[in-house]
Amino acid sequence: MVFKATFRVRWVDTDIAGVMHYSNFFRYFEACEEEFYRSQGAALGQLREKYRMMLPRVEAHCVYKSACKFDDLIEVVLKVREVASKTITYDFQLYRKEENQLAAEGSLKCIAVDMNWKVVPLPVEVAKILRENM
Repeated sequence: MVFKATFRVRWVDTDIAGVMHYSNFFRYFEACEEEFYRSQGAALGQLREKYRMMLPRVEAHCVYKSACKFDDLIEVVLKVREVASKTITYDFQLYRKEENQLAAEGSLKCIAVDMNWKVVPLPVEVAKILRENM
């Protein structure tokens, strides 16, 4: 299963020429991840509150295909690739929606840690939600 979220490129995410800075593609990947969890009734903030855990990134990858510009409507597609005992890997595709043009492909790998940054297993409920969306 894939999850899709639509955004508009903001001025703050672009350079003087109105082109989105390469680092901001990751911000939209994360915004899509946040919306994905919200759609599952498990907002990212709730993971911290309910399970006393966080999901820091241990790996990030992006291949850029075409530029996104200020005010472009973009669609980010998230797919849960892998759910291991302590890690989650997501794949992303970012499209310039109006042109249906692939702008970037990437992935993020997250690891579950407690509030002291000690690696812990993913909560069973969280792993179940993620596996149901693979």
